[in-house]
Amino acid sequence: MPKPTRREFIKTGAGAIGAGLALPVINRAAEGTTIVKRLKEDLAGNGNILVIVELAGGNDGLNTIVPLQQYDTYASLRARIKHDKDKVLPLYGTTTMGLSPNLEAIKPIADAGKMAVIQAAHYPTPNLSHESSRYIYYRGTPNPSVSTFNSTGWIGRDSSLFGNKENSLDTIGVGSVNPTLYALGAKVSGINATADGSPSGYQFNTDGRFAGDRANQLAAARVMDTGVGPPYADLVETTELDAFDSADRVAEANRTYQSSVVYPAQNNFAAGLKLIAKLATASPTLGTRVFHISTGGFDTHANQIVDQQRLHQNVSAGLKAFYDDLVAHNIQDRVVVMIWTEFGRRVADNASNGTDHGTANDMIIIGDRVKGGTYGADPNLTDLERGNLKWKIDFRAVYQTILESWLGRSSADVGQVLGGDFGNLGFIA
Repeated sequence: MPKPTRREFIKTGAGAIGAGLALPVINRAAEGTTIVKRLKEDLAGNGNILVIVELAGGNDGLNTIVPLQQYDTYASLRARIKHDKDKVLPLYGTTTMGLSPNLEAIKPIADAGKMAVIQAAHYPTPNLSHESSRYIYYRGTPNPSVSTFNSTGWIGRDSSLFGNKENSLDTIGVGSVNPTLYALGAKVSGINATADGSPSGYQFNTDGRFAGDRANQLAAARVMDTGVGPPYADLVETTELDAFDSADRVAEANRTYQSSVVYPAQNNFAAGLKLIAKLATASPTLGTRVFHISTGGFDTHANQIVDQQRLHQNVSAGLKAFYDDLVAHNIQDRVVVMIWTEFGRRVADNASNGTDHGTANDMIIIGDRVKGGTYGADPNLTDLERGNLKWKIDFRAVYQTILESWLGRSSADVGQVLGGDFGNLGFIA
């Protein structure tokens, strides 16, 4: 099989950063940003790592965190898909809310006070469209008139403003560069995971038959053939060399990773988390501040009791292995996991043994420095809006809490990233 050329490498593998790295940085010049200054700034942050987990499709929150205090009402509205009361796992030593029995693997994390549940989170004027609602969470605004936010993600804006401009691995999307991570000037890479949690397609291949091949190819990279003229030539060259360098660093992290933790087999989500563990525990550190990973299948219009059981078991088993891996490497106090989905489901089940698109839902935060418990009022199953739960907490308050209390942003910084002040919920110590 022929070796890929430099141009091919830039288009694939490490070149997946192209949309989120090379062009955004170039485009910032047109906005008046001094390229050299931006590239030399080193705002690496406080060493904390955020892992964003997207449950794509609209995970059913009421069968995730079960309202035990209203169980009879819950059971009457969900006769086809309810969890049996004696199988629900009580949370936080109370009898008001319980965890799905299919999430049993993460129950010890909750019992240790390291899991927060933000209840009835959503946004004004809920949208039941997958695409529209998903992009509202990606962008961090429900206001389509804010043009800047329409084309950028909330983490991307944070990275562009406060991230490390010299680190191609400042933010990483496992599987793809999710829109959450995108903004002009953000340094972001997309890396796929193999079944055993190794990086795939993110490498700079050279011909091992020739000892000088790598040096020769790097030298060739400095000969511009991009067709881009001054003043962008140096920047494009730097971007390409960054890609080569980061590919080496990722490969080294994969090679040196050691762990006795066994991740579940045949579980793509767990494999992605294992890749994140490899990169997060690398020594020397890769300097990645934010990882994003998505797992889908949660649009359970039919056969929910079977499909969601499998999905929840996969997610919880992967999360538990990941958390145990962090503990094994003694970095559990440096990582917070935020779990979200684009909307909840309707309170009543449907005739297909499933649930249809809804509104308010839970957001779950996991980490050693998380102050465990429920935040916000328990859902009220008898006070609905068109058959849906009423939202109580703006999802941007969750983002603000993470930005301020985890990534170290000031209130003024948060205003730049989110466009307003939505309050700090206090779930991070």
